[in-house]
Amino acid sequence: MESKVIVKHSKPSIDDRDIEAVVKVLSSGSISQGEKVREFERKVAHFVGVKHGIAVSSGTAALHLALMGLHQGSGDEVIMPSYVCASPYIATLHAGAIPKLVDVNTADFNINTKEVEKAQTKKTKAVIIPHMFGTPAELDELSNIEVPIIEDCAHSLGAEYRQRRVGNYGKVAICSFYATKMITTGEGGMILTNDDEIYEKISEVRQYDEKPLTTLRYNYKMTDFQAALGISQMNKLPYFIKRRREIAELYDELFSELNVVISTIPSYKRSVIYRYVILLNNLDNIQQEIKKKGIMCEKPVFEPLHKNLCKLNYSNTDYIYNHALSIPIYPSLNTEEIDYLIKQLNQVIKKKA
Repeated sequence: MESKVIVKHSKPSIDDRDIEAVVKVLSSGSISQGEKVREFERKVAHFVGVKHGIAVSSGTAALHLALMGLHQGSGDEVIMPSYVCASPYIATLHAGAIPKLVDVNTADFNINTKEVEKAQTKKTKAVIIPHMFGTPAELDELSNIEVPIIEDCAHSLGAEYRQRRVGNYGKVAICSFYATKMITTGEGGMILTNDDEIYEKISEVRQYDEKPLTTLRYNYKMTDFQAALGISQMNKLPYFIKRRREIAELYDELFSELNVVISTIPSYKRSVIYRYVILLNNLDNIQQEIKKKGIMCEKPVFEPLHKNLCKLNYSNTDYIYNHALSIPIYPSLNTEEIDYLIKQLNQVIKKKA
């Protein structure tokens, strides 16, 4: 019989200050998009190091508008990795463009630059580059591609590449503030850019109310009470990152002694460890056995895009999908939970791997 869940795979880190910030806005009676949204936009943009932030209702909405800001449309191709959630694919379809999938690296699970170069055609108008699980992709190489790049920072707010925060290398970047992301607004996202023209275009189509009917617009606004939560969460982001790195060091010590592979992160990258992912044999058996101990470890990507589309020849992605397991790592994990998790993982992996 399975035990009661003791350690969840992921959960938001919400405290009394977050709740007070939201309640204050709710009590004010001004709860739709307003000054708190503008303050949140400024705060995130300043943190990343860009001129403009545009808060929206989700990370997928942010990707959709980012593509629109780059003038993507019918017949255009957008390159993206297969090993990612469905959001980039769906956003590309919303923009009327054609998603084009490429393989990833096994070392850090990020998009493979050489595969991007091979996939480019005259129709390629953008490349979506997720910084998977909080580790920056190879931005030096990818920045040399002749088409605009969209940095997908859904996992990586606060990560650094060559001592510069991700999100200001590409023409445009996006963040997600879903419940279990680096910071949360419940649901929400943001577009980040230094480009004034892109900023004006996206700001113009984010909402439709009291505007001419000559342009297609959307209802992608964020509320002020969501933004109030985001502002409060941003104040704690440095601690969140520090705590994730502390827990990751404990895991590194454990897994260095076991028959598993952990991702290799070169010194010029600083990951925020959004997910702690290991590669191991006998994945399903280990996942089920550890679940019986009350610990929820998950496949870090539900299903690669190419599998859902019945496509072939993504060997690295297939290998990762069949061997990758995500270990709980979030700031609200306490010492007792971490000790229990390490003890049980040690026993189960030694027995099953």
